[in-house]
This record gives sequence, C-alpha cells and structure tokens, in this order.
Amino acid sequence: MSRGIQRALLYFLPLAINLLLGVYLAWQMWKIAPIARDSRVFSFSLLYGLGGIVVAVSGVTAFLHTTGQLKEQRVYHGLALINIIIPTLLLLILLYKT
Repeated sequence: MSRGIQRALLYFLPLAINLLLGVYLAWQMWKIAPIARDSRVFSFSLLYGLGGIVVAVSGVTAFLHTTGQLKEQRVYHGLALINIIIPTLLLLILLYKT
C-alpha cells in the first residue's frame, strides 16, 4: 500500500469522521428542540458506532507508533492520539447535554 493511501486511511479519514461527528453534535444541541432531540440521539448513536471504529483504528495506529513499528513523522503520532480523544469528548458532551 502506498504511503499516501496509508496516511489517508489511518489519519485523515478518522479525522474527517471525527469532525463530521462534531458538526452533527453541534447541530443537534443548538438547532434541535430538546423534545425532538431525544428521537435523534439514536441517529447519533449509530454514527458514534462509526466513531468506535475510529477509536479502534487510531488506537492501534498510536500503539504501532509508540512501539516503533510505524516510521512516520511525530505529527502523525499526535494526530492518531487526537483521533482517539475527539470521539470520547463528543460522547461526554452528548451525555452532559441530554
């Protein structure tokens, strides 16, 4: 697999998914009435399942960086760690706001 495709799948696709989850959560919290929001939390739960895959892929990637099996720049190691943190924070925000 080429290095560009590997970077896209391991770093930038999870980042894009995290950003979309964040935008969806912001839209839910500020544009949807609290009564209508309860039915839409199910939609976010389905999307958060995708976030779980992001956490898993990013966690394995960060582990491989830490053990030295991936020879990428340090910025990609940081990006993998950030991709683990973002979905967790989004879930905490969702739980706090609902």
